[in-house]
Amino acid sequence: MAIAVRPVTPADRPALLALFRVAFGAEAPAEDWAWKYDRCPHAAVSVGAFDGGIALGFFGGLGTRYRGRDGDLPGLSAVDVMTAPSARALGRRTLFQRVASEFFERNGAAGAPFVLGFPNDRHRLAGERILGYVSVEPAAERTRPLRPSGLLARLRRRRLRHRRGTSVSAGHDALAEILHARAGWRTDRSRTSLAWRLARPGVPYDVHELLDARGRSTAYAVTRLVGDRALLVDLQAADEEAGAVVDLLDAVAHSFSGTPARTLALRAGSASRLAARAAELGFAPAGTDTHFTVRPFGPAFDVDRAARAFDYRYLDHDVF
Repeated sequence: MAIAVRPVTPADRPALLALFRVAFGAEAPAEDWAWKYDRCPHAAVSVGAFDGGIALGFFGGLGTRYRGRDGDLPGLSAVDVMTAPSARALGRRTLFQRVASEFFERNGAAGAPFVLGFPNDRHRLAGERILGYVSVEPAAERTRPLRPSGLLARLRRRRLRHRRGTSVSAGHDALAEILHARAGWRTDRSRTSLAWRLARPGVPYDVHELLDARGRSTAYAVTRLVGDRALLVDLQAADEEAGAVVDLLDAVAHSFSGTPARTLALRAGSASRLAARAAELGFAPAGTDTHFTVRPFGPAFDVDRAARAFDYRYLDHDVF
């Protein structure tokens, strides 16, 4: 029987979970896949290669939207990319390229200008050589030590309207409008998107918001504790030059008192205002082998310009 390369359907899930098992030597987290592929509010096309009822290859599409002053476009990242060991006998590289080509064509036809990714060095080089990915820049990580707050910081914290929870409040909507109208590009930060993104099974997130007198969010941060590192999964502010960023970071740092966290880690696009202020905010460069890469879908959209103005965070990674 000829190998079929096509968009996947819900009926393919058992075969894909079996492929995950043989490709990675571990059980696929079925609930995580349901969250990722069934509950995401943004459409993306995932593509698989099938020999009858057996899955031999897969490119998963994790949907989002690219938002900015210049537009509102479908977007996605490629996740759970895998081929079966048995596919080597069929020309593994050729099969991999066939699945990738169909994935790119289908999502490009759906309106996405490019797919983004955050591979390590080895996978980046393979993506560039085999699939036409373009490396935009090293996805630099910056860290600052977590230390007890001084007296002035404690006094300022008492005056803040600081909300802490597991997702953003209704007051976030006004901030999302500001972010989506900003120059450059970023993934969707609507309340609907964040409610889904921060409900990943088995992954606890902490959300901090600063609110004005009318209950509107002026800044927010999403954090996650990984070992002795407190990750700033997301950090956004209506005015990135204002003292609200300093106050929010202080509130975030204070929230990790009594935990194993020793450092606060930030990842932000090099063209972003937060990256420019990183040293002022107490962050120093840390080593990383992660790169921000894109794979353009066509010449009509200026991907190079958009990618270099892309304001990414850890939130845009599937795994971090």
